[in-house]
Amino acid sequence: MEDPPADFGGGGGGAAAEGPVVQVADICWPAGALPVRLIEWKVKAGSLVNVDSVLALCAPIPQEKGTDGARLPEKKVKSDRAGIVKELCSQLGQVISPGGIIVRIEECSHPIVMKGLCAECGQDLTQLQSTNGNQQTPISTATVSMVHSVPELMVSSEQAEQLGREDQQRLHRNKKLVLMVDLDQTLIHTTEQHCQRMSNKGIFHFQLGRGEPMLHTRLRPHCKEFLEKIAKLYELHVFTFGSRLYAHTIAGKDLYSCCPV
Repeated sequence: MEDPPADFGGGGGGAAAEGPVVQVADICWPAGALPVRLIEWKVKAGSLVNVDSVLALCAPIPQEKGTDGARLPEKKVKSDRAGIVKELCSQLGQVISPGGIIVRIEECSHPIVMKGLCAECGQDLTQLQSTNGNQQTPISTATVSMVHSVPELMVSSEQAEQLGREDQQRLHRNKKLVLMVDLDQTLIHTTEQHCQRMSNKGIFHFQLGRGEPMLHTRLRPHCKEFLEKIAKLYELHVFTFGSRLYAHTIAGKDLYSCCPV
């Protein structure tokens, strides 16, 4: 027979003046279960836990006289959420009554997520589903995409603000501003129409995928000299109204070598 899941007993939630709300949940022994005796901890304060992580082992206490308690199978206390163990609320050998608090867990807000996997606690968020109200689907605070080349990497607004401040401090130290430069018609010229009479010298030919049209790109006049001079004064960023794949393909190619000016 499966062990009864530990109950969620609502715990105190606290909020700092700034930053996300920290939710602390009480993991309790189910109200309808038999009393148990705590015989072994599987975690300690500060431990990272995920959904279904084993928190402790308990021995059921027989309610009828003459029952051999040693033959009753041990019960596993499992977490119903991901987070960090905040407090162990029971002592080894202590009898835990139905509804008694076993451990307190500071819930993970999942502030950094990569392809559905939380970078803080390791929880796979794609596999979490609500079941009969006993398990709440964690809602990640990671809603901001920070890296153009890795759109699956999401961070919370607080993390994004912190990264923004660090970028600002770095620019101040380097005594540089950010210069945004458009790709098309500024640095390069790209077309689907390739003139057969035109020399292939300095033209980069590529496709964005199988079945996609062939694209032909060339650096605009004096682009190389412009970039070399302006890079000493600014941190350069490029943008385009084209697709993300198009921008990454252009940025990842050594156009200096294939498109000499």
